[in-house]
Amino acid sequence: MPSKGKAVGNLVKWGVKYGPHVVVLAQQAKEPAMKAAQTALDRQKARRRAIEHAATVREGSVLKTFDPRADHSEPVWVVFSGDDPIAAHPTSTTPIAELIANSDLATRVRPADVPTPAARLKELPRRRARRSQ
Repeated sequence: MPSKGKAVGNLVKWGVKYGPHVVVLAQQAKEPAMKAAQTALDRQKARRRAIEHAATVREGSVLKTFDPRADHSEPVWVVFSGDDPIAAHPTSTTPIAELIANSDLATRVRPADVPTPAARLKELPRRRARRSQ
């Protein structure tokens, strides 16, 4: 088994040899990673706003659909009051009637049926504690 000194020596040697490459790769990967994280946050925010909006209207429900005119594959959440579509989150230049033209309206979700983040955490399987031997 190698000693700690030899392991530290190898770590320093590899750091000197490959460190500049790692720094350059990290700088190049930073912008795409930030963009991907911001896209995910925007997607979650649009869903949350749609559910909150549906909770404030009479017989509110939410339908996930996609904009046929958009060049991206981001979901658009359409808010319904009863059977009437009233809003889209995020806002879209496409008319709401066109957004839901080929959608299955039976897949709408009521805000009361959406689990809260705390309820979703409770549903996760628990990790078993390790036993020390």
